[in-house]
Amino acid sequence: MPPTLATLILDARRAGPRLPRELAVVAPLADDQELELVVLDDTGDRRVAGIARRYRARHLPLSAACLGERLSLAIPRTAGEVLVFPVLGCVTAAPALRRLARRVAAGEFDAVSLTDARPRLVDRLLGRRRIDGEVGVCVTREWYERIGGCDPRLDHGALTDLLTRLRHCGAHIVPAQTIEKA
Repeated sequence: MPPTLATLILDARRAGPRLPRELAVVAPLADDQELELVVLDDTGDRRVAGIARRYRARHLPLSAACLGERLSLAIPRTAGEVLVFPVLGCVTAAPALRRLARRVAAGEFDAVSLTDARPRLVDRLLGRRRIDGEVGVCVTREWYERIGGCDPRLDHGALTDLLTRLRHCGAHIVPAQTIEKA
């Protein structure tokens, strides 16, 4: 069996009621065994395991902890050469995630920032700026491990901190929007 290209990790606590929708978008990526879908779960909600199973995702139950710690505990139990932490609510193009993971695995970039800087339609119509601090990252396992993974003390800022540390350590990071337009 060929090595797993990427591990896509969705966090049940962060996803909340969006988890089934997010999984429905990315589940087709796991059909060819090239991508491993993992749902981190510290919610204690028994329904999460069933939702993960329905979309052929691996359910990883964890004790309640900050996002950084949940990721630190989960990553060693995954197989992908590339780790994908998508921006919840912005996972709309599963094939684009696969293309990005392939390019990162091929060494074109060390990491890709998946943050969707574009405001949502409802925010544009209401004249609001989207300031939720959510970032998404697609990074090689090698770089993730080289910088020591996510800070286990951080929750909402864990992925932002990861990107910042990658930049400070000289990783070649590009925004996904730049790649998709090219």
